[in-house]
Amino acid sequence: MHFDVKKVVLGGLAAGLAIFLISWAVSMVVQFVLPFDIFALGGMREAEDPLMAFYFAYPWVLGFAMSIAYAKFKDAFKVTGVRRGKAFGLYAWILAGLPNAFIVFTSMNYPVGFTVNSVLGSLLYMVAAGIVLSKTIR
Repeated sequence: MHFDVKKVVLGGLAAGLAIFLISWAVSMVVQFVLPFDIFALGGMREAEDPLMAFYFAYPWVLGFAMSIAYAKFKDAFKVTGVRRGKAFGLYAWILAGLPNAFIVFTSMNYPVGFTVNSVLGSLLYMVAAGIVLSKTIR
């Protein structure tokens, strides 16, 4: 299957931006309701560690991965337009976001706010990324 590379790159950038902004906003709300210090959690690097720069690349790495997957599999969905984007984002969350949150919840002693942030944040930003992709990759 062939796809338009320019649209996939644009979609990846736009989806990454949506992921970044939504994850930031959800994190702010969760921190207000169920505060926790992410840097106090076991296994987290210090904020000054140069490798933490990769943490900020995550939204765009995920955005590009979702963009490529959307371009490859968009025609498999029976619905079109924004509904296709929502469905794609929901499937991405079921396949990646939810299992990741479940593994962290069951294997680590992290605060409930971290789990709420992981579940809710990934649901919202993956569905939003799917919608963005449905608008950029037709």
